[in-house]
Amino acid sequence: MNYDLILKNGNIITLNESEQRADWVAVKDGIISEVGLGKPPETAAAKETVDLKGATVLPGLFDAHAHVMPTGFFLNSVNLLESKSIDEVLKLLGDACREQNDDSWVFGAGFMSQNMKEERFPNKTELDRICNGHPIMIAAQTLHGISLNSKAMDRVDIPDVADVEKDEDGELKGVLLSDDAAFPVMGQIFAQLPEDRLFDFVKDCSNYAAAKGVTTMVGLMGQFVDGDKDIDLVIDRGDELPINIEVFYQTWDLEKIKPYHLNRIGGCLTLDGAGFEYTMALEEPYPEHPERRGFLLHTDEEIYQLVSKAHANNIQCAFHALGTRAIDQLIYIFKQVIGEQGPKDLRHRIEHFSLPTDKHMDMLAELGLIASMQPSFTGMWGQPEGGYYELLFGRERADRMEVFPEIIKRGGIICGGSDSPVSLVDPLYGIACCIKNPDPRRNVSVTEAIKIFTANAAYSVHLEDRKGTIEAGKDADFTVVDKDPYQYADSHEIYEMKPLMTINGGKIVYESK
Repeated sequence: MNYDLILKNGNIITLNESEQRADWVAVKDGIISEVGLGKPPETAAAKETVDLKGATVLPGLFDAHAHVMPTGFFLNSVNLLESKSIDEVLKLLGDACREQNDDSWVFGAGFMSQNMKEERFPNKTELDRICNGHPIMIAAQTLHGISLNSKAMDRVDIPDVADVEKDEDGELKGVLLSDDAAFPVMGQIFAQLPEDRLFDFVKDCSNYAAAKGVTTMVGLMGQFVDGDKDIDLVIDRGDELPINIEVFYQTWDLEKIKPYHLNRIGGCLTLDGAGFEYTMALEEPYPEHPERRGFLLHTDEEIYQLVSKAHANNIQCAFHALGTRAIDQLIYIFKQVIGEQGPKDLRHRIEHFSLPTDKHMDMLAELGLIASMQPSFTGMWGQPEGGYYELLFGRERADRMEVFPEIIKRGGIICGGSDSPVSLVDPLYGIACCIKNPDPRRNVSVTEAIKIFTANAAYSVHLEDRKGTIEAGKDADFTVVDKDPYQYADSHEIYEMKPLMTINGGKIVYESK
């Protein structure tokens, strides 16, 4: 047979049923034709041959939960993640405002009030001083809060809802910490950008993901752009991208997905907020804010109506639920609907599933639900002593956050994403966080860790017949890495794994220099 591509002399981790390794793989028309040990087919039989020289090959990596447009926005914004004070933030944004000669938007991203000595967001008065005539929007690292200057506020309609800060005279301060305000306002702002710039955001996200070894991204689209223009851009121009984007349409309206012939709805439909904004719905208050324990954003009836209609129409659905109260609300509604209509192989997903109870973990497996989780969060914030989880939730609750081994032991299936730009796309880092976590209580086996970002992720969007393992007949998606994770499982060097090459559908879409 004449092949399009042969990868030879590799350490190929197939993740097939017998977990067999291979030395070579041959590709034809974007599909894996053969996988084997020993001597590969004659190189003359292929249009292209890559000598891997012993490098490790994984099934093409997934990011199973990423905000495509906001990630592109983050990559094109002033990075505020390392800022420690309001003055530092204003200096960075002021420099950016002076560099631009028009009246275009200036964006800041990665803001964390917990990093600020003032422990708050900048307000409109402070931003007005350095704006140089530009509208400014700062987005929290979690996306669950924004700050605007006066010129930005003039261009949007701000809902009068909770956690929209006002001064003593009742005037808006430009700080929006409620999803009910921050998300719609972000949507208005992004919709004001030219479509070509919006697609540049999509391309930048895709190129960044390819450079991190991603071949397939579960893209959470809609919600952050008024009119949901981002969905049309991805569907109409997806063949211009180096990776595959599997769309979750973030809408509560089942009718909206029909023109796109999608068999899934939702994604990050937020049932509660985020820990850093103290809006994640907890049973007990936040230690540093005893007056707060987060809140639920939707009624049981609203959620039930969507889940019931989706299940009846064989549509998979997914909702953001971080805190115990939000998980409880959602998982019992799933149980009710499945009890009323009967089980189906729809694989409804709970996005984040950050602070479940033992009962929730048991129900996840019993109901056939998927936990769509972000192991990178635990690497950044889940240290066994200190760290943001302990600061935000207290030690006892921090220890119960994202307990991957316990979920797996109880029969639950976890797929791995980044929630990018909350943590930027990097599945190899996510795998490392599952193997050698800062808190060893979160460690899983190397095989389980890789499956979370490959086979399980493919299963979570009904793609297991095409993706997730390296077997004949499946898509020729591969991630070539510089280290065998099995050999480095006990070493901190596991965090230094780098992608050498990303191959999507048999085409090399990224190669390290």
